Amino acid sequence: MTNEQVIQVIKEKDINEIIDGLIIKLQDIPIGKENASLYHRYVKSLLEILWYPYLVNPIIEKEINNGRKRIDIVMDNNASKGFFYDMHQITKIFCPYVYIECKNYGKDVANPEIDQLSGRFSGGRGQFGVLLCREIKDKDLFLKRCQDTYKDGRGLVIFLIDEDIIAMFNAIKEDEPQKIWHLLDDKKRQVILS
Repeated sequence: MTNEQVIQVIKEKDINEIIDGLIIKLQDIPIGKENASLYHRYVKSLLEILWYPYLVNPIIEKEINNGRKRIDIVMDNNASKGFFYDMHQITKIFCPYVYIECKNYGKDVANPEIDQLSGRFSGGRGQFGVLLCREIKDKDLFLKRCQDTYKDGRGLVIFLIDEDIIAMFNAIKEDEPQKIWHLLDDKKRQVILS
């Protein structure tokens, strides 16, 4: 199928139908290590849709430090306004790139996962990342762990769960894309204003 044919199929489909299909596919990915790669690649595609044109050029398994470390997903910060622009210009968190770690766990993520993500930050690469996971049962504890990382000067980590991804897509269905940015701003505030 050519690009033109794909675009025509999309134009003929109802956007709500497309979004519902994307959400169902996300929910259908089984939790667990054996499906980690599937979750990782699918989430990359979802974020590319949600955050374009602000974040672009997603790279999966980007090697850093001469291959001694890898980042699940790196996206170039191309924003000239909005959340990702404000992160650098107003909040003063250097982020020419946004780092994303994906955890397809059936349990809560903990300090090692936050430390893994913040360990990819540097003064030259950036200081902001998103940890994606399926769900978090103890959100207050996880938020405190993100706050500790921020207070220790190791960068800003926010988390998104499936429920957040679904809420962002529903904002598109409701023709209220500003809700996407409000959700991210709320996550940032919860960490910084602790």
